Amino acid sequence: RLPHVHPPVVMLRQVIVFALVAAASAFSATPALTGLRTQSSACSVTMQAEGASRRDFLKNVAAFGVAAAPVIANADVEYPNVPYLGGGDQIDVNNANIRVYTKLPGMYPNIAGLIVKNGPFKSIDEVYNIKAMSAEQKAIVKKYEKNLVALDVAPEYREDVFNNGLYR
Repeated sequence: RLPHVHPPVVMLRQVIVFALVAAASAFSATPALTGLRTQSSACSVTMQAEGASRRDFLKNVAAFGVAAAPVIANADVEYPNVPYLGGGDQIDVNNANIRVYTKLPGMYPNIAGLIVKNGPFKSIDEVYNIKAMSAEQKAIVKKYEKNLVALDVAPEYREDVFNNGLYR
């Protein structure tokens, strides 16, 4: 399944590829103009160091950019488990931000803090093994167990489980 790509992203990719091709063509020799060049030793400044000119270097950089464009275009655009980060009925205990637990009365801030602090978990059953969690708190977790899932850890989301940078 291919990730959904928004039209502005596609247009941006096309502009980037066009710019790279234009940059590469700007430094290539144009056959129609090669006969018009004159060689004057008085006005000629050679910019070469160890056999490589600046033009050759820039051509190579532009060619690399054009070659790298398809790799950039295939980057993972969207995390497939976004609905479990707070946008749906289920919450991913391994990647969701602590504030998502406010949707479940009694979970935030104490139980949510324990879950976030002691994760990641292989399954929801491991949440009950948190030593600092009281029997009363475990009963609340049990109440919402159907709303909790333990998905694989996504490092880009795991680092924001305590603070997602949203402030009032």
